[in-house]
Amino acid sequence: MKRTRQERLRLGALMIGIALFFAVVVVRLAQFQIVWAAPYSEVVERQSSGKIPIPAERGMVYDRHGNLVAKNVTRASLYAHPDSKTEMNKDADYLGKVFGLSRSQAIKQFRLQPKRFRWIKRRLDDKLANRIADEAPRGLYLRNETSREYPFGQVGKQILGFTNIDNEGLSGFELACDSALSGKSGWADIRRDGLRHTFRVKEAALVKPVPGQSVVLTVDWQLQEVVQDELRTAVEKYNAQSGMAVFVDCNSGDILAMAHYDPDEKHPNRPVKLCAVTDQFEPGSSFKPFTAAALLDAGMIDFQDSIYCEMGKWKVGRRTLHDDKEKGWLSFRKVIELSSNIGLGKCVIQMDANAVMDTYRKFGFGQKLGCGLPGETSGHLAKPAVWSDYNVAALAMGHSVAVNALQMATAMAAIANGGELLQPQLVLGNVEDNGCVKRTARREVLGRALKASSADSLRAFLRGVVEEGTATPVNSEFVKISGKTGTGQIPNLETGGYYRHRFTASFCGFFPSDKPLIAGIVVLKNPKPITYGGYTSGVAFRKIAERYTVSNPDLFEVADRTFAENTKRLDITAKTPDMIGRDLIQAKMLAEKRGVKIRCSAKEGTVVWQFPAPDRLIMCDDEVVVAVAPPGEEQTGMIDLKGLTVRKAAAFLEHVGLEYEIEGTGRIKKQSIRPGETITEGQTCRLTCRPS
Repeated sequence: MKRTRQERLRLGALMIGIALFFAVVVVRLAQFQIVWAAPYSEVVERQSSGKIPIPAERGMVYDRHGNLVAKNVTRASLYAHPDSKTEMNKDADYLGKVFGLSRSQAIKQFRLQPKRFRWIKRRLDDKLANRIADEAPRGLYLRNETSREYPFGQVGKQILGFTNIDNEGLSGFELACDSALSGKSGWADIRRDGLRHTFRVKEAALVKPVPGQSVVLTVDWQLQEVVQDELRTAVEKYNAQSGMAVFVDCNSGDILAMAHYDPDEKHPNRPVKLCAVTDQFEPGSSFKPFTAAALLDAGMIDFQDSIYCEMGKWKVGRRTLHDDKEKGWLSFRKVIELSSNIGLGKCVIQMDANAVMDTYRKFGFGQKLGCGLPGETSGHLAKPAVWSDYNVAALAMGHSVAVNALQMATAMAAIANGGELLQPQLVLGNVEDNGCVKRTARREVLGRALKASSADSLRAFLRGVVEEGTATPVNSEFVKISGKTGTGQIPNLETGGYYRHRFTASFCGFFPSDKPLIAGIVVLKNPKPITYGGYTSGVAFRKIAERYTVSNPDLFEVADRTFAENTKRLDITAKTPDMIGRDLIQAKMLAEKRGVKIRCSAKEGTVVWQFPAPDRLIMCDDEVVVAVAPPGEEQTGMIDLKGLTVRKAAAFLEHVGLEYEIEGTGRIKKQSIRPGETITEGQTCRLTCRPS
C-alpha cells in the first residue's frame, strides 16, 4: 500500500523523534557514566551503603612459660541502625517482644532514632543470638565482639589490670600496653536497595581489622600464685592492715611476681593500681645493707672491725638513738646480723653524707626504674638543709627514706648478682605472625651499685642474718635464704612525726644463698601483735621460697627456662573451622589441619551443627562439639557429654531440643541418656557434674 505524502511526513517525524530521544538518552548516559561518574558514584555509595567500625581482636598475653593469662572470648552483640521511622517502629516492636517491653518503652530505653547507631545489648548468649539472627527485622544487626577473659582468675590480675566493655585497657598492663594490644579497627559494610531496604549482614568487612600484638610477660604465673597465696595468709595470720611483695630474677632483671593484698579492697576484680610499684613506705632496718655497701665501697670499715654499741642507748647531739637490746662490742658483721642502729650509726657518721646519698642513688632509690606499669613512684631521699650526726645515722637505718617494693627488690638483686643494678623488665617478647616468640627484653645494666668484693662481703653478712641474727625464723631446711629484716615506724602524715605503735614489717632477701637466682621483698603494714619483720614478713618470704623451690627441683636452671630462642612457638590457640554441611570425614580433616579436636554424635554422616561456632578462638587442647546426622536420617543421636563443660553440654542439648537438669558444678561426669541412644521428644537428660 502506497503511503500518502502526509503519512510519510508523519512517519519521518516520528522516526526523527525516536532517534532524538535515544540520542538524548545516550548523551545523558555518557554524562552520567563518564563525565559525572565520580560525583554520582559518591552519591550512590552514600545512599546505598553505610560503614560501621569492626573492633580489632585484642592481642593475647602469655607468661614466661607460655601459659595463656589473658585471652579473648567472642560473643555476638546486637545493635540498631533503622533507616526510617517505620523501620524503627518495627525494630521497637521486635525488641519489646524479646525483652518484655512496649514499643514506646523500647524506643525510650534503647534511644532508637532513624539513621542513628544504637547498641541494644552487648555479649549475647549463643541461644539468644541465634534466635535474633533468624527473626530480627531490618534495622537490627549482629556483630561479633571479643571480650577479655583471664583463665587464672585473680592470679596476676593486679599486674594485668582489666579492660572496659569496649576492650580498652583501664589499668595495669592492659592500660600500659593498650596501643600495642588493641590493634587497628576495620569497617563493616551495610547495603541498601533502591527502596532504601537494608540488607542484613553480620560482618561484611570493607577494611579488615588488624589484630593486636600478642605479648609474653616475664612473670612466672606459678610463682605469682604462690606469692599471692602466702601474702594473703600472712596478712590474715598476723592481723596486718595490708601486704605487698615483689620477686625478680637476680641475673636478668625480669620481674617474676608482684602482688598486694588488702582485705578491705572493694573491687579485687578491677584493681586500679599495683601497690608494689605505686605505694611508698619507710623500709627501716631492711635499708641497712645499702648503707653497709657505701661503707665497704669507701673502705671506711672492715667486716672484722669492732664497734661499741653503748649497751643499747647512745646520745647523738640533743637526740638519743636506741637499740632493741643492750649490746656492747660488736664486729661490723655482727652489727648487720643483729641490726644494731647504734653500731651502724657510729660507722656512717665518719663518712661524707653526700657520698652515702650517692650510693643510695646508685641502687636506684629516689628515681623511677621504668618497669612498664602505670603509677610507678620514684620514692624519696630526704636531704636536710644541714647534715647532723643524728640525721646521717637516722638515714643509715632507713628513716626519712621513702621507697617502693620494686626498688627494694631490684636493689637487693644488685647485691645478689655481684653489684650490677639491672633494669626491671616486665615484657619478655612479642608473638610474631608465625607463632614464634621474638625476645625484645635485653639485660640492661643501669649502672654498678657497688664493687664485686663489697657484694661478696654483704652476701655473707645477709646469710648470717638468717642463720644467727634477727631472721632465724627465716632459716629453711629446703633452700638457703639470705636477707635483712626491717621494722620501720609508720609516718603520721597529718601531724608529722611517727605513730608510736604502728609499724611496717619487711624482709628483703634472695635465694638460693650460694647461687642467687631470685631476689624479693615481703612487706606487711601494721601487723599485730608481733611487729618484727623476722617473725612476720620473713616467715612469708621463707614459705614462698620453699614452695617454689620444692615444686621446681631444677631451680638452678631457672634462667634458661625462658623464651630466649626465636624457634619456640605458641601454637596453643586456633580458630574453629566451619564444618556445618560437610561430610564428617572432611570435617575431621579440616579440624586436624586447624589443630583442633572434635567430638561427634555419630561415626559417619553430615555435620549439621557445631559448638563453638565457626571462627571462634579456642585452645588447641579444647574440643569442638559437632552434631552429625547419619546417612538417611535427620535426627542426631546422643553424644558423649562426659568431660565437657556445662556450657558445651547445654548448647548441644538445646540444639537437639532436650530439657536437662544439672547436679553439682564443674565438668560433666555422668549423663542419664547414654551416648548413641536415640533422642525422643519429651525426654529430660540429667547431668551430674564434679570439679575438674
